[in-house]
Amino acid sequence: MENSRQVAVVTGGASGIGLGIVRRLSERGMAVVAADWNAAACADAAASLDGDRDRTAVVEADVGTEAGAAEAVETAVTRFGRIDLLCNNAAIHPIATVEEMDVTAWNEAFRVNVTGALLCSRRVLPHMKKQGAGSIVNIGSVSGVAPYVGGGAYAVTKAALAMLTRVLALEAGPSGITVNCIAPGSIQHRTPGGGNTSHIPVGRGGTIDDVASLVLYLASAEARYMTGATLVLDGGATAGRKRAGAAVERLPDQGGER
Repeated sequence: MENSRQVAVVTGGASGIGLGIVRRLSERGMAVVAADWNAAACADAAASLDGDRDRTAVVEADVGTEAGAAEAVETAVTRFGRIDLLCNNAAIHPIATVEEMDVTAWNEAFRVNVTGALLCSRRVLPHMKKQGAGSIVNIGSVSGVAPYVGGGAYAVTKAALAMLTRVLALEAGPSGITVNCIAPGSIQHRTPGGGNTSHIPVGRGGTIDDVASLVLYLASAEARYMTGATLVLDGGATAGRKRAGAAVERLPDQGGER
C-alpha cells in the first residue's frame, strides 16, 4: 500500500496506542501530527521521533477544546499541505461505579472522549471534502459493547463514539470520506504481559501494533468501500463464551446430528 504522500493527525498521540499508531504510519511513509495534552509525554515523544522530524510533528493541544482541535488540524495542513487521515484516539478513563461517579469526572470523560472526536472531525471535514477523499478512524473499545463494573463513564463514551462514527459516515460518505471505529479489547500496554488470556480464543492479548495495522488498513484505498463500521479487535474475546476444558464430550451416536 502506498501512503507516501498522505498526511495524518493522531490525537492522544504522544504515548501508548496513539504513539504506536504514529510510529506505524510514519514507517509507512505518512507525514503525521501527534496531538496530546500531556506536556511531558509530548517532550518524550518528540525526542523519540527525532529521526523522523521531516515527517512527524508533536503538538501539545487539548483536542477537547475548539482551540486545541484547531491547532492539531491546522498544524498538519500548514506544515504538510493536506490531511488524509484523522485518528481520534485521545481518551481518559475514570474508574468509579455509577453511584460513586463524580459528575465532573463523568463530564470530563465526555469532553475528551466524545467532544474531542467531534471537534477534530469538524475541523478536518472541509479539507477532506475539498480533496474529495479522506478517512476518519475513531478508537473505541469493547467496553462500549460489553461494559464492566466501575468503567461506566468510559464504556458509555465509547458507545457514543461508535454512534458518532455511524452519523459521520452517513454525512461524509457522499464527499468520498470514510468513517470507521476500532473497538480494541485487552491491549498489552495496558496489561503488562497480556494479563489473563484464558478467555481469548486466539490465546494472547492484543498489541499496539494490532491496532496500528488496522488503522493503516482503514486509511488505505483497499478500505474505500468500508464505512460506518465498528470493528471489534479482541482476539474473539467477545464472540461468545469459551467452554472450560480443551475437549467437549460427545453424546453417543444415535443416527443424527445433535
